[in-house]
Amino acid sequence: MRQPLWFFDLDNTLHDASGVIFPYINQAMTTYVARRLGLSHQEASLVREGYWRRYGATLLGLVRHHEIDPHEFLRETHKFDEVTGRHLDDLAHIVSGEKNLRFVLNRLPGKKVLLTNAPKAYAEKIMKELGIHQCFHAVEAIEDMVIHHKWRPKPDTLMLRRVLQKYRVAPSKAVLVDDTLGHLLEYSKLGLRTVWFKRHVRTHTHNRGRVSLEVQSIHQLFKRWQKIR
Repeated sequence: MRQPLWFFDLDNTLHDASGVIFPYINQAMTTYVARRLGLSHQEASLVREGYWRRYGATLLGLVRHHEIDPHEFLRETHKFDEVTGRHLDDLAHIVSGEKNLRFVLNRLPGKKVLLTNAPKAYAEKIMKELGIHQCFHAVEAIEDMVIHHKWRPKPDTLMLRRVLQKYRVAPSKAVLVDDTLGHLLEYSKLGLRTVWFKRHVRTHTHNRGRVSLEVQSIHQLFKRWQKIR
């Protein structure tokens, strides 16, 4: 592959979200579910986890079964007030990425698109904190993954087909870099090349031979990307 189109995931791929950010978001989602559905904290946590396992995103279950306003849900669960004291204005102390990340991304040949199930305001703020926002041609966030009024985040195949059409690229000329193995396996069926970013993966799930490349860092990806087949 000479000049592929790169699709990069954000959380736990371009930065470490597992330490502070994910625990906060999970707590905020549980609090939101408890308040809106009139549940105890324990019941709300089970609902949140259940929808995430069933649909791949808590949001989808809430929209489908409870007619929750998705924009309100995303806004209320990504405030970070309790962590930073401000609304998305000061994430510097909790955002951690690789050293020289911007330099490495710029050396990687081909256009880069951020493909994330996170809200756009959050994604753009994280990218700016990492200093990589100018490395990317575009951002495809969860608000952009709505087709015929239906939310279709990763690993939805119709959504990805639409994104590929938008950028006029064949699946075989695109590469997805993601920490979630399920997303990679689903999209490999469409013909995408896939890179499993394992640095923050906490489980011992095995590749099973359907991922094009495994890496532990973006630096390693730069050194090995030509091995992608």
